[in-house]
Amino acid sequence: MQSTLPRWNVRLDAFRPINTPGWSDFIPTLSYHYQLHEKAVEFLGPYNAKQRSADHYMPPTRDILLDRISQGRVNYFTYTAFINSLVKFCEITKGHRALPTPHPSVVHSIQLPLPAFELHKGPNDDKIIKIIGINTPVVVKGLRVLNEIKFIIIRPKLAKLGTPSSVNWEVLFYRHNHGYIPEWVDTNLNPRWSGCF
Repeated sequence: MQSTLPRWNVRLDAFRPINTPGWSDFIPTLSYHYQLHEKAVEFLGPYNAKQRSADHYMPPTRDILLDRISQGRVNYFTYTAFINSLVKFCEITKGHRALPTPHPSVVHSIQLPLPAFELHKGPNDDKIIKIIGINTPVVVKGLRVLNEIKFIIIRPKLAKLGTPSSVNWEVLFYRHNHGYIPEWVDTNLNPRWSGCF
């Protein structure tokens, strides 16, 4: 199956500082991003279905999306990028493609355009990622292109059964600022491991 999703430039394992182990502080932020995606699917599904028989597709305007999809507790930069990307997605697909159905096993990531995060050098060639709304930074090792990164996705790594891990996380780094990728899918459950324990 061919993917139209943009390919990351660098993918690295993510860690927390020794004094703050675990990822429990990420769970609320992950939930806010998930809820934003859920609101978009709930609005766009019926909106596009109503226009399916029409000869001319009228994509939702930015104002309509701002009115129907509330910001919730997602940071302003991510929310703005999300709305702009939804408009572009609808214009390109003309309502013929749906967003992925929200499910924690399919969409479980946080997408951040450049103003929503900062990259700094840390000790021992570590790089520190500071994120709006999260007090404890994320640490990655081995990132060389610090100044070229414009967009990141932070997500739990997949376990063998295809479900997101609560312990091991990773960061996908992009040199291009995608703003937000509304059709992003973290995983399609692997039927090979389905039902295996």
